[in-house]
This record gives sequence, structure tokens and C-alpha cells, in this order.
Amino acid sequence: MLRRHIGNYNFVGDAKTGITLRWGKTINDNPIFAPVPELADISISNHCTKGCSFCYKNSKPNQEFMSIEDYCYILDSMNHHKYGNVFQVAIGGGEPLEHPDFLSIIDKTLEHGIVPNFTTNGLNLTSELCKELKNKIGAVALSITSSDDIFFDKVSLLIKENIRVNIHYVLSSQNIKEAISIVSGEKNKYFKGINAIIFLTYKPAGRANIDNILKDDYNLNEFLKKIGQKNIIRPKIGFDACFVPMLLYHTDISPDLIDTCEGGFFSVYIDHNLNVSPCSFSNNSHDSFNLREYDFYDIWLDKLKVYRIKNKNKCRRADCPSHKQCRGCCSYYPEITTCYVG
Repeated sequence: MLRRHIGNYNFVGDAKTGITLRWGKTINDNPIFAPVPELADISISNHCTKGCSFCYKNSKPNQEFMSIEDYCYILDSMNHHKYGNVFQVAIGGGEPLEHPDFLSIIDKTLEHGIVPNFTTNGLNLTSELCKELKNKIGAVALSITSSDDIFFDKVSLLIKENIRVNIHYVLSSQNIKEAISIVSGEKNKYFKGINAIIFLTYKPAGRANIDNILKDDYNLNEFLKKIGQKNIIRPKIGFDACFVPMLLYHTDISPDLIDTCEGGFFSVYIDHNLNVSPCSFSNNSHDSFNLREYDFYDIWLDKLKVYRIKNKNKCRRADCPSHKQCRGCCSYYPEITTCYVG
């Protein structure tokens, strides 16, 4: 159990369950940001052999791997001299399982007292690997764009070792009809043993096509309507931060149950070249600073302060009851937030 109390910022994280709690001056207040990030999203490579058409990192089989020394340097850099380290890391790529030092990276993470999680396409999961990962991983996320993409044999390997499995469903205008059937409970057989389905908003970055972003149309409205319906038997569902403004605007889900965008406020992204930025979708040099040039906490507390001021709340919907609690849109791809551009 990690407990952190810094001024008006309070955080508790349970490594066993993955449950986290955050509050401000009182239990009813939200802190502005975390003096020490709660989560670091780390790309340990930009190497991947699968070639997904929606890859926002444009990853290729290019042998671009972060060294184990650089990875440890990142973890050491994030370790605050007074308040300690981040609670957890989300390891990605590229395809992290194609990194030659992947298991060593997991072990180094644990040695630093940090919970490791990772996202994968699942192709390289084996029985031997899952046995190695048992009792070491917070959760594994499998990226898909269709229920047909799920490798049931791979999921079974993880579940057998009691490794928590989430599905990252990249939600676009091309697959939203299937997504409606998922949240309606019509596809439950595909998700047996899964901890949760997390819908990730399709971003027009890398190889992704802007024509496939979500549209403010009948299908999106049906999807949002189904989300708000009660008494539907379905897997546990969640959403990435980019979808939150639409949830807040179109449904009656309590804003107290939803986190707005945490990038640059409570989480940080570091790529395989040690560039630090608010999130993995950062597409400008103004928000990116290299760990070889700057101390991590100079970046987090000082350099990214401008970003936090600029993006605290960009909501244009004064009529939205959650106006004050919403960031408004994705800072880098506002066109994917339909209630912002509509």
C-alpha cells in the first residue's frame, strides 16, 4: 500500500487490487495535479512486427529498443528524494514482448517498488512467459479493434496464472456498431474471464486515418445511450480520458466516478529516446523535454506547468452540468472530442 500526502494532495494506491484513491484538501476536493506522478507510461521501444493499420506510433520492425540501462535511469530519475517513486508504470511500445530484455524490465520495475503493467497485441504470449509473469504484473491489456481479434488461447494462458486481463478496444467510426452490441451485452461470450473492456478513442496519429475518427452521428448517440442504460448484463467497461468529455456531456454518469484527462497532471509519458511529455499522443516539441538534458522533477514541476495551466479546462459547453470538472477535449487531437467540435 502506497500512501502519499503532500500539501493539499493525497493519494493511496493498493498494489494488490490496483485500486487508487485521490483527494485534495478535503475528501470532496480534487487536487490540481500530483507533485509526484501516479503513473508513468513508458514506451520501451518503437519496434513491432505486426503492422496494425491504426498504430498511432507508426511502429515498425526497426529494432529501436530502449536499453535496460536507460530504463533503470528513468525509474531512478522519477524517484523523488522525499516522496518516493511513481505508483505504477504502463509499459508499451512498439510491441513490448518483442523487446529482448522484457523480463528484466519487469524485474527492475519491481525492484524499484513500482507496479508494472503492459499493453500487447498478444501474439508473443506463451505458457512459459505467463508463468514467469505470475504474481509480478498489475494487469495486461490486449489491444483489439474487433472481438474477432481476441486470441482466446492467449487470454486463457494469462487467466490460468491469475494475471488480470483487460481488453483495450480501439473505438472508431468503423467498429462502433460492434461496440454498441458489446455494451448491450450481446457479445459477453467473447469476454469470459476478462477484468474489463476499456474503450480507447481512435486518434488520427501515426498510421491511423482521420476518416475513421468518431462522428457525432446516430451510432455514437446509440453507443452513449446504451452506456447509460442500467440493468444490462455485460463485462465491466471503462474509457480512456479522450472519451470522458462525451460521457460527461451525453450521460448522467456522475463526474465523481470518472477521471478527466490525467496526462501532464497525474501521469507522464516517456518514449524510448527518453523524451518526457504529458502523454503518448503529444505531437509538438513545446511539451517534450529530454531526460538527458533536464532533471525529471524540473520537467514535471516546472516545464510542464505551462501545459497544465493551458489545459486545465478547455470546455466550450457552458450548458454541460459537468463543465467545471471537464478538460474539454484532447489537447493534441481536439477533433476526436465530438462535444467540443460540435
